[in-house]
Amino acid sequence: MQLLRRWRLTPTRAILEILMIVVALCYLIPIWMVFSNSLKDSTGAGLMGLGLPSKPVWDNYAVVFRESGILRGLYNGLLLGLITVVSNVVVASMCSFYLARIKRKISTFFYNYFIAGLIVPGSIIPIYLEMRILHLNNTYIGLVMLFVTATLPFGIFLFTGFIKTIPREIDEAAIIDGSNPYQLYFRIVFPLLKPVTITVSIFVFIAVWNNVAYYLYFSKSTQYPLPLSIYSFFGKYSQSWNLVFADILVGIIPCLILFMFAQKYMVSGITAGAVKG
Repeated sequence: MQLLRRWRLTPTRAILEILMIVVALCYLIPIWMVFSNSLKDSTGAGLMGLGLPSKPVWDNYAVVFRESGILRGLYNGLLLGLITVVSNVVVASMCSFYLARIKRKISTFFYNYFIAGLIVPGSIIPIYLEMRILHLNNTYIGLVMLFVTATLPFGIFLFTGFIKTIPREIDEAAIIDGSNPYQLYFRIVFPLLKPVTITVSIFVFIAVWNNVAYYLYFSKSTQYPLPLSIYSFFGKYSQSWNLVFADILVGIIPCLILFMFAQKYMVSGITAGAVKG
């Protein structure tokens, strides 16, 4: 009890802190296992232990870069992810600006229509037939269109909620100063959307990066991003867990770096974008 008083912890808060530590370990231990086993030889990695090897085998990463097509997967993931993020942010924010500012039944209808996309699941067969008719299968343009369509409801949901928190007096002042609708949006409103823009960008990029079904059904192997290159690599080196773990670790690094640098904007963006309007 004296220790709890020294740390200014009540018994209830101490229990919560312990639970949070346990939850954190549930996430950190698998990552540590991947890292430690990626530095072992094939026999040591097959034991799935948590200890570091006495002599790290750094050549595992050389084999991964040479054999798994990581650079190609990284290029595909970044290309599709960045184009989808930019397209989503531009379209979703402009659409949300209209939905948040125009108080008409038609705007409410379209808002509910877009939000339904968060609930109604997509069907692969109709999408595949439509993509084939439009000759968009196995093309980057087709993949971008799929990803933008799939992530647009989420972007509209957050952007609309965030824009509703921006006072209308800012719009009125800009209009009095002579701003047209495009100047009002791009010069006044859009710079204020930085927190939610970063939040949407992170979630959209991760959704594109980790998507499996769309890549398997609508693209060819040369268009696979890094996570799918891991899938192909595992089929070839399923008995060499040291190489598989090294490939997995390289695959999660881009999203991990993105999250670490942008996490401070995520909570504020989600909180402000989820208000009831």
